[in-house]
Amino acid sequence: MSGKGPAGEELTRPFERHDAYGTLGMGPMSVGEKIRLAVLAVTVLPIKLVGALTALLSFWLCCRLSFLLPASVRSDAVARLGNWHCRACLWWLGFWRVTWIKVGEQQQQQQQQRGGGGGKKGGGSSKGGSSSKAGGAGGAGVEARAVGIVSNHISWCDILLHMSHSFPAFVARSQTRRTPIIGIISHMMGCLYVDRDASARKSGSASSAHTTGGSASSASIVGGGSTNSSTNGSVGSDSDAAAAQPRVSDAVRRRMDDAATGRLPGARPLLLFPEGTTTNGRYLLPFKTGAFLAGQPLQPVVIRYGEDGVSPAWEMIPAARHIFLMLCNPVHSVTAFELPVYHPSEEERRDPRLYAANVRKLMLDFSGLQPTSATYTDKMAYMQRLKQEYGLS
Repeated sequence: MSGKGPAGEELTRPFERHDAYGTLGMGPMSVGEKIRLAVLAVTVLPIKLVGALTALLSFWLCCRLSFLLPASVRSDAVARLGNWHCRACLWWLGFWRVTWIKVGEQQQQQQQQRGGGGGKKGGGSSKGGSSSKAGGAGGAGVEARAVGIVSNHISWCDILLHMSHSFPAFVARSQTRRTPIIGIISHMMGCLYVDRDASARKSGSASSAHTTGGSASSASIVGGGSTNSSTNGSVGSDSDAAAAQPRVSDAVRRRMDDAATGRLPGARPLLLFPEGTTTNGRYLLPFKTGAFLAGQPLQPVVIRYGEDGVSPAWEMIPAARHIFLMLCNPVHSVTAFELPVYHPSEEERRDPRLYAANVRKLMLDFSGLQPTSATYTDKMAYMQRLKQEYGLS
């Protein structure tokens, strides 16, 4: 349990803010900083907000008009347009420096050697690899693409960042497809829609908390550091609809299997955040197994934001205040490292926990992020404690 004392402090460090505005964005500010924010709020903020909304609406219009294109080229055309519009949206939000670095095979091997093997867990388990050829996942000697992307999770900006590069699909609530503007965009992205409430009723919240997680959801975009797993749901008696609805983890596994075997030609890779929630960008939480159950090749990505002024990390700060500070501060930066595609060994395919642990260790060895045993539960306990300390409801 998180709380005061050395053990509690260790579990709260991944969620502490490290910028000029402090915890909850309520740190002390000089008179000069208050005047600066006031001026930027009436000059820079409106321009950035209008520009970002214009990029969003422009892409929505492109999605609407894309049905005029032949089906054979529609998906690729929308993906390219999505890349451009999301990059434009990031630019308007102040991300003028966005860098993607593709980590080479040789560099990855060096990182593994420095990390004591990279893919091994505890020194006794077999490891997969980052070779360009698939092992069991895609057939011996046959090149296999990643059917999923696993990334550390820091900010609501992560979504736009990935969309500007690979335009992946997400796991979203079934209600998302009926959401104005967002609905048609998610459809064109090929998002995997799930009925999370029915899934929770079927498997029970405890089982879901153990097996799902790591799936990007609409809740992760609007919920201010909320968990990305599908575990939040009340336990009730199974209805016919719930009985027919697979668990989210089963739906993710089926989607990855279908993409890997060619039953879904042209499907976008699924982006999943296996930590299950956001951090301050300095730590990597334990991975949930949802992204690894299919045992298919995955693309690891490590994101690092600059912390000039305000940190893009969506940690311990109200959503409205964080967006306000992000829009008021003119310039931000981010670098994303695309590690080689990870092809699991046969042992990793049989053991999703081993697969998840090995990919996490690979990302830790490369990035220099600090490992932690903190979880979403520790984060919520820390948030509750801060609310009490600051007199917030």
